[in-house]
Amino acid sequence: MNSSLISCIVPVFNGEQYVREALESILAQTHRPLQIIVADDGSTDGTAAIVVGFGEQVRYVKQGNKGPATARNLGLSLAEGDFVSFLDADDLWHREKLERQLARFRARPELDYCVTHAQNFWIAEIAGEAKKYERHRISGSLPGYVTGTLMARRALFETVGLFDPALGHGDSTHWFLRARERGTVMELLPDVLLYRRLHPANRSRVRATNSRDEYLRLLKLALDRNRLLNRSV
Repeated sequence: MNSSLISCIVPVFNGEQYVREALESILAQTHRPLQIIVADDGSTDGTAAIVVGFGEQVRYVKQGNKGPATARNLGLSLAEGDFVSFLDADDLWHREKLERQLARFRARPELDYCVTHAQNFWIAEIAGEAKKYERHRISGSLPGYVTGTLMARRALFETVGLFDPALGHGDSTHWFLRARERGTVMELLPDVLLYRRLHPANRSRVRATNSRDEYLRLLKLALDRNRLLNRSV
């Protein structure tokens, strides 16, 4: 398993400002071999030129603007690795992220997927917001039930399914809920292995109201499914 190929999927939309750093944090990983796929969701800025500049180290594919779930699914359709991980184009990985997670799969052959803790960091332009939240829980280490911390067996997506393109922001939450309902074996690592960049254009910030409504709807649907399952037992 030490030599397992890991497919690293980077969905991006107009990410010219940060995508280079994201890709560099993947290329800095202590694990090899890697397959790096950038799934461009219809960018109109300089994203393509930056990604293509990495040459054969990165595979670049582009679709029309259909949302991050469809971009992740596009990346999955090209993934060749036994394991799959995701990194948003404005975030960063710890250099040992993949190595440490793969070690858990070696230690636990029954493991289907694992996630890690994450740490938020603010860009300099919104330093005032960072100061405001410096004693808040979002400034500390957080359990990362997000795609940026996820490492999963590629075969798991055949069981759980792909990300739902009908969801504008909650596609990852929906996937984790479905994985739980199917009784998958997971583990949360205590290590902070994802660094989430907070900036004015974060999707969760721009679409805050829609995101909350979507999460509430997903949670209600999950509770309804659990009630039905409990009644049938």
